[in-house]
Amino acid sequence: MAKIFDRVAVESWQRDEVVQKFPPQGLGDIKLGSQLIVNPGEMAVFVRGGEAMGTFTPGRHTLTTENLPILTDWFEKGLFGGKNVFTADVYFVKTTDLTLKWGTVNPIIVEHPERTPGASAIVGNGTYITKVKDPWRFLNAMDAFRPSVSFQEIKSRLDPMLAVMIADKMSELAIAKGLGPAQLQSFTKELNDLLVGLLQEEFDAIGMVLVNFAINMTLHPDSLKVVTNMGYGTTYIQKQQADALMAAASNPSGGALSEVGFGAMGMAAMQQQQLIQQQLLQQQQAAQQATTTGQAAVPPPAAPVAGGGSAMPDVMTPEQAAEIMQVGLPDVMAAIEAGDLKAKKIGSAYRISKANLEEFLGG
Repeated sequence: MAKIFDRVAVESWQRDEVVQKFPPQGLGDIKLGSQLIVNPGEMAVFVRGGEAMGTFTPGRHTLTTENLPILTDWFEKGLFGGKNVFTADVYFVKTTDLTLKWGTVNPIIVEHPERTPGASAIVGNGTYITKVKDPWRFLNAMDAFRPSVSFQEIKSRLDPMLAVMIADKMSELAIAKGLGPAQLQSFTKELNDLLVGLLQEEFDAIGMVLVNFAINMTLHPDSLKVVTNMGYGTTYIQKQQADALMAAASNPSGGALSEVGFGAMGMAAMQQQQLIQQQLLQQQQAAQQATTTGQAAVPPPAAPVAGGGSAMPDVMTPEQAAEIMQVGLPDVMAAIEAGDLKAKKIGSAYRISKANLEEFLGG
């Protein structure tokens, strides 16, 4: 015979518990007029037959048909045999802040179709703070209708969900703001701030509130290889170039290059890859022409440079750039420091790619 309760409350919580059922085992018959005690930092949900009967906030409540109106119909239908007792499971849910550590198990793929190579592989780690806002929705979303649900069980469900949420929202941001790999790398703080707002809708759907979000995100060291293997618009030549840059970055004798952010390397890799592809295409066309005419293949001439200077090398010093543009070295350094002319700093020296200089001249 089920025990009849005239007091409903959680006597004590385990340190890592988020949900606790009353009574812990089996069904409990609860008297009308019983006292329900909900402590600060808790909410209580009465459930019967998979249906929510009522939700209670912190305080002392006397259980009546006024605060559990669904009971009126059930008593009238004789579901309780005319007795002043009803049967229900009561789920107490903590509503205090939950601070969760999070890190990517697999890279998050962020799509940016308007920026080469079409996607980036992102890794991240840090913490976020969330709490339960709607306990009934939370119990359903987390499949938490059990005698006890731990902090770790909630985390194991939230972690993969958060990875999907972040991937979707970061792709939306990348497309909306025209972000490529380099910008994603340098946009971490702004991403965190924006994601709090963008992810809130997703957390609403599971009955929770996202209080704070502090995830540090960077490009995966093999981002280009990862997205290439997934079929995005890159080639084997590009993968080789990225591998070479990563090898240089991890070389202990590489000096400051090893400290260059993944985002900067990603941008440089793409620029160099485009140059290699153009050169290969020109060589293939020259070879085909030579086969047709029977003449020796002649390398295509270097493209002329605006300003009448000499042909640009693929990578050059500020002095060489100044000579090509026919300006003074101080003018080049001023453009670099202002961010108008993109350059990579290696140790105390700057190096400028041909693509960056052409972009500067074309701007």
